Amino acid sequence: MQQTLLHITDCHLTPAGEQLQNVDTNAGLGRVLQQALAEAQPDAIIATGDLVHSGGVEVYQQFLAAVSSAWDAPLLCVPGNHDFLQQMLAAGLPMEPLQLDDWSIVGLDSHGDDVPKAQVDDKRRQDLQQRWQQQPGRHGLLATHHPLLSIGAPWLDKDRIEDPETLLDGLMDGPGPDYAGAIFGHAHQEINAHYRGVPLFGTPATAFQFQPRSQVFSMGSLTPGYRWLTLGDDGSVTSEVRWVH
Repeated sequence: MQQTLLHITDCHLTPAGEQLQNVDTNAGLGRVLQQALAEAQPDAIIATGDLVHSGGVEVYQQFLAAVSSAWDAPLLCVPGNHDFLQQMLAAGLPMEPLQLDDWSIVGLDSHGDDVPKAQVDDKRRQDLQQRWQQQPGRHGLLATHHPLLSIGAPWLDKDRIEDPETLLDGLMDGPGPDYAGAIFGHAHQEINAHYRGVPLFGTPATAFQFQPRSQVFSMGSLTPGYRWLTLGDDGSVTSEVRWVH
């Protein structure tokens, strides 16, 4: 049976009434959820980091309440560089791999608390490999925060996961589910790429977008976005980005 995933990322929620970059990020998440869930009912929701920008445990609870009240589906959260892991855990955000029929969706923690650069050291790579091998699904999807490739924006590329090829080769060539692709955030823009013929999808933010291929920090003009993924029985992954209108 095919599975449908809703991928959201980079929500950057703040305490109610506050704005970030003159944007009401809480309203952005609400608009994304309202529009997406009027289109389809996902089998799971994947949230890949920078869920909160400031505010502590209560704002993580605010995120969880917004998602769970919009649609009761399994949720996988992974932390981003603006996140604080212990606060996420204290708020009850689910971070364990998801099992959807023949599919396993596994998170890679690429963050350090409030540290922009990806923190994927040898231990995290080994932990991911072991966790991947333990999954019961025939097919596997990786979810992380930082990009797994260069996106042509130097101010963002300096913080991406280093040597992603070795990490992905280990999943593709080692034991465990058949690696079928990866999703990530951090870049605040749509990215559709491949490594060894397998898709790498970067998803726009529910908060605000960055200007693609910008040399320095530069805000884009596109509205909040999200991504639908369809996971096929044969291990295929098809995808479409949508923008709030």
